Amino acid sequence: MRPFARESFPTDPTIHLIESTMESKLAPATLGYFTIVQQERTGWTGGLLVLNGGGRPLEFQCTLPLRPTKAHEILFGNTLRQHLICDVIGPTLLKKCRTPISMLMCEQTESLQMSDANCTIGFVATPENDGKSYVAKEPDGHCAMKVRGASVLVAMEQMEAAEQVAQQMSDFPDVIEPFERIREAIREAQSQIARAA
Repeated sequence: MRPFARESFPTDPTIHLIESTMESKLAPATLGYFTIVQQERTGWTGGLLVLNGGGRPLEFQCTLPLRPTKAHEILFGNTLRQHLICDVIGPTLLKKCRTPISMLMCEQTESLQMSDANCTIGFVATPENDGKSYVAKEPDGHCAMKVRGASVLVAMEQMEAAEQVAQQMSDFPDVIEPFERIREAIREAQSQIARAA
């Protein structure tokens, strides 16, 4: 289960400079967006898009489609989805990412269990995942917050860091829309692969 590839935008070397202020030195906040596209025909494909505070792309990574074998489906049973998201696809994309991520926005609830992330993780309620009821329940150890009008679920111990990131996102256009950019980029990559075959 290792057929991964990446595509990335060149990163602007000035992005990593630290801004100095009278109060503190904070690196500009970056939002990472992680999602999975699962299709019967192609399999599981993950995408990671890193954006600056204005919503512009700094880096994009995606995996090649991953197709679990029948043996994997049998052995992992109901935990296969969580395994693929938290243990295989998510960590692979995060390890390949060269841009520091202040907060990782996800639209699959399983992503909240990703232990390899070196940043705050937020589950975003989107029309794709119908997650508003999940966020409203506030599962144990998590709190709901608003980021630019979107409902986001964050682990309690990461809430302060999430609030600091949210304060820096005043110019961010739309918290939910980048997930669609990832899905479109994955569809485009898959169509290019299909044309080349």
